[in-house]
Amino acid sequence: MPSERPEGLRQQQLLFANHVRNPSAFPAPVGVEERRMRIYRQLFFGNISQLLSTTFPVIRSILDDKKWEALVADFYAMHRCETPLFPFIAGEFADYVVNERNAEGDYPFLAELAQYEWSEIALRHSDAVLPDAELPDVDGSKPMLSPLCWPMVFSFPVHRIGINYLPQHAPPEPTCLLVYRQADGVVKFMESSPATFRLLQLLQDDSIPTMQAVCEQLADEMQHPDIASLEAMVHETVGRLSTIGVICLPL
Repeated sequence: MPSERPEGLRQQQLLFANHVRNPSAFPAPVGVEERRMRIYRQLFFGNISQLLSTTFPVIRSILDDKKWEALVADFYAMHRCETPLFPFIAGEFADYVVNERNAEGDYPFLAELAQYEWSEIALRHSDAVLPDAELPDVDGSKPMLSPLCWPMVFSFPVHRIGINYLPQHAPPEPTCLLVYRQADGVVKFMESSPATFRLLQLLQDDSIPTMQAVCEQLADEMQHPDIASLEAMVHETVGRLSTIGVICLPL
């Protein structure tokens, strides 16, 4: 007479994993003592909660224990991670908050704050490298944005959010931030003006081949009446950003 109990190691693993991930929706495997299952649930959940609280310290600080545990539990139960690497689970959490979560009562800036906090870890682990040497200046070729610099735009001033600043509405102007990795591996954040941010976007545009063309485009967009003074400001900004590794200059 066939047994009703699931057979096979894989089947047992799925029963175990489903219950540990979401005990309210999936029963524990038959024959396993509840005390033992409780230990497993606490151990797995505790590890994930600790990892995320370290990677997202601002989010953790603005949520009380109940709200934090509910957020982590929902991620743990609902999201299917695609990476086997433990450090990158935080990236899966950010993806969940941005693309999957839709919970009433969340702060309106939660998704952007998750992106902001994760970007530091993501850039620290990025395998992008700087050019081996400075770029050759061919026919007035323009500088390039460092592959270790990520320009980011947010509706909320995420770099200011904390327990004493919890905005409920986005300000009229967006927040432009540069996250960049220094030669020593330290990741830094810098607030950027909209004009500087637009300059970096134009430097990334392959259809604009020279610095002269970049300045002309910027002058046109800003309706700047004095192209010479704008060019001077652009070159000063490029030189300043190159000293901290945001921009790679041609020879």
